[in-house]
Amino acid sequence: MTRLISAELFKLRKRSMTWVLLFVLIGIIVVFYLVLLSIAHGTQGIGQGSEPTQNMLGLSMVTPFVLSLLFPFGIILSVIVITSSIGTEYNWRTIRTMLICSESRLKLLCAKLIAVGILMLIGMVIGIAIGFVMSVITTAIGGYAFDFRFATGEYLWNQFLQFWRSFYVLIPYVLLGFLFAVIGRSSIPGIVLGISEFLLESMITAFLYSAGDWIAEIPKYLLTVNVNAINALGKVPVKVPVVSASSQMPGLPHAFATVAVYNLVFIVLAIYIFRKRDVTS
Repeated sequence: MTRLISAELFKLRKRSMTWVLLFVLIGIIVVFYLVLLSIAHGTQGIGQGSEPTQNMLGLSMVTPFVLSLLFPFGIILSVIVITSSIGTEYNWRTIRTMLICSESRLKLLCAKLIAVGILMLIGMVIGIAIGFVMSVITTAIGGYAFDFRFATGEYLWNQFLQFWRSFYVLIPYVLLGFLFAVIGRSSIPGIVLGISEFLLESMITAFLYSAGDWIAEIPKYLLTVNVNAINALGKVPVKVPVVSASSQMPGLPHAFATVAVYNLVFIVLAIYIFRKRDVTS
């Protein structure tokens, strides 16, 4: 199993697409910090309007702010990585070779998922590191004070928990993309359907809530509302457009359990279909 994981990590590391996506992630974080700095400078002298934006540039907000960005953009980038991991095996007709070199189909799929999971964690750590660098730069350029009193044990523990919560809410979308890549024998169905589900479900949820009665209870069992409930634990001082929340969020135990059920269903279906299918057909 370790050999398979190492092989998958090697392939991902050698693909130019992996590095392109990493640079895209870094670019997104850099652009958002520069935009925040511009807003803070542009609103100076207009009452208290610039204070929340200045707070976003502070070191204490690096982790929650970057993790809030990683939710929408991280989903898209992670889905692309995971679907290409299995989809390219079909496109390049190397899937049979990989199966011959593997002890079982189950281990091959698990190795791919674990390798992409490791890559996602590395990307999240790099994103937070870039956020700290940009926070230092924008704080210095803006002439704001450097304050490190926030770095208490409780703060560090909360950010540690938020890091893993942010990783947890990425998993169902990644597994959904993986499932459709297996079904379609290509990365394209996984990318299209995985990302479309993320984008469309928010709109569908809004319509279901507006319908009222028992229909308004349906979103509590969909991904979006439960993921938003978990994401709401990350405190951001101003409303960021990419982070949405519903006033009708379910409880946290319900949210974590629902996401876990989706994860289990997606991965079981992907493994079942992959193990039962003749890869030569």
